[in-house]
Amino acid sequence: MTETSTDSPSDGQNYQTLNENTTRAEIFPAKQHKEEWWEEAEHEGSSLSRYLYDLIQEARMYRDSGAPFIQTQDQTVKQLQNKIDDLQSQLEEARQGGGGGRTHLSIDDLVTRILNEQYQSLDELIERISASDEVANHLQGQIENRLYSLAEKGRVEYQRGHGWRLKEEN
Repeated sequence: MTETSTDSPSDGQNYQTLNENTTRAEIFPAKQHKEEWWEEAEHEGSSLSRYLYDLIQEARMYRDSGAPFIQTQDQTVKQLQNKIDDLQSQLEEARQGGGGGRTHLSIDDLVTRILNEQYQSLDELIERISASDEVANHLQGQIENRLYSLAEKGRVEYQRGHGWRLKEEN
């Protein structure tokens, strides 16, 4: 067994016993950062060590997937402004189309696009329709809108790296 100091906001020497395949890795952050991390870990119901380990693993996952996760505030602001511009354009197009801002998917259109000269089972048709980009994009938009609406009402919450969940009622 290996001994290591427990995570605490102070630098006291409290020890606990850890598993054999656990090792010590030290970092030397600014005191303010350590305090912030400690508070976040407590909020998560986790030890500081576990909290930092999870954050590191999450960052590695993002890096390994090729997703950029370190951005400057200017880059983030620019991306958000582009997203707003795109959404405003989509809204304007939808209003001009007479749909009142709502997207409508016609089952008839979807089925006739998927059908061809070959016989297909109902399961095959459903699989092909649900795999189409048009359906996926429509569902994603509808689900996102609903999640944001529920978040505004305080019924769901989002946590970076974990996703969405129903909010605990007190």
